[in-house]
Amino acid sequence: MGSDYSYQSKSIWQYKEFTLLLSASLLLSIGNKIYELLLPLIMYDQSGGSAIVMTSMRTAELLPNLFFGIFIGVIVDRVNKKTWAIMMILSQAIVLLGVYLMFGTGVYKPMIFYLAGFILMTLNYGFFNTQVSLIKLSVPLNMLTSANAKFSFVDTFVNIMGPVFLGIVLSFLSMTQGILVTILLYMTAFLLIKYLSISEIQKVASKKSFWSDFKEGWFAFKDNQYLRTMTIYVILVNSTMSVVSTTILFFGIENLGLSNSSLSIILSIAGVGGLVASLTINELRKRMKLGVLFGIAIFLNAVAYIGLYMTNHLLLFAVSLFVLGYATTIYIISAYTFRHEQTLTHLMGRIGGITGTLFRIGMPITMLISGWIINFWGSSFVFLGAAIMNLLVFMSYWKTSLSKLK
Repeated sequence: MGSDYSYQSKSIWQYKEFTLLLSASLLLSIGNKIYELLLPLIMYDQSGGSAIVMTSMRTAELLPNLFFGIFIGVIVDRVNKKTWAIMMILSQAIVLLGVYLMFGTGVYKPMIFYLAGFILMTLNYGFFNTQVSLIKLSVPLNMLTSANAKFSFVDTFVNIMGPVFLGIVLSFLSMTQGILVTILLYMTAFLLIKYLSISEIQKVASKKSFWSDFKEGWFAFKDNQYLRTMTIYVILVNSTMSVVSTTILFFGIENLGLSNSSLSIILSIAGVGGLVASLTINELRKRMKLGVLFGIAIFLNAVAYIGLYMTNHLLLFAVSLFVLGYATTIYIISAYTFRHEQTLTHLMGRIGGITGTLFRIGMPITMLISGWIINFWGSSFVFLGAAIMNLLVFMSYWKTSLSKLK
């Protein structure tokens, strides 16, 4: 369901539950960033420098959203969201502890770590889906763009400080010991979520069957033309974004000769671009339609990928990462704000699960293929393919009614 977009003078920071949720999200984002960078790097190191092993690890991490995303959304709408969020955080900490113990004792079996990555991302998505619902419950409807901008600010702040912090961690600790830092952050976030109190999350679970709830969410999605159209474009853009994010790691190490710690610090430049986007998105939203912002972000993604394709020294690499961070943040905020504004509160978990699954449906396939492409043709070919795809998507998108959406 659409909604009129308006602004109010009350500060979003006056909403205590929003502040708690955002603080927990900050800690979890830092923890996620550390292990998302560490696990592929550890696998790359353990495998003797195999791009296929690295991308296979990322593929395993992407599959949960494809298999379980829709069903997790139904569950989230039926359960106590605070309890669910706590379970997701604690379970991730336990899995990471197991990963740490295996690496620490010299156990290296790729399939075990693929499975661990799969489970971690299943739990991570379980929390993220709950967070999407809790954001809408924590602030008024007309503050959702501001709320999403704050959460995006957290993500981009982590893109700046996370890699830098990882570089510092790797300067003093081994890669496996860095996993312990993530566990500590998760446990601190757990304590913050325990203090979260939103009346709506205490409601009695739906008396309808699981499949009735699922069908209700599916028909709500199917009947919303704008939401369906936006989802198609997100599927295409996300497929390129996931491939590029992993290829950048391989490119920095193999083509530019960067160390793990140096690469972590360089990657923070993308976070600077995202930070700028987070600080300017509210003003941009006042001046531009939401559909226009979404389209501009797709075009800027293509520009960034072209820059990465042409990169042969650190300066162009850094500029391309900045543009990529800026474009990605505008794109994510626009997509999530659109989904919030088009969805009724009691359907948020289901719509979040359905769209979240569809958003990522192409990512595991393109990720798996990219490893072989890198092996045979090199990283630059991936960047070029992603640029062409985004340009084609942009030209198609600009002709749709979605690009005119307020």
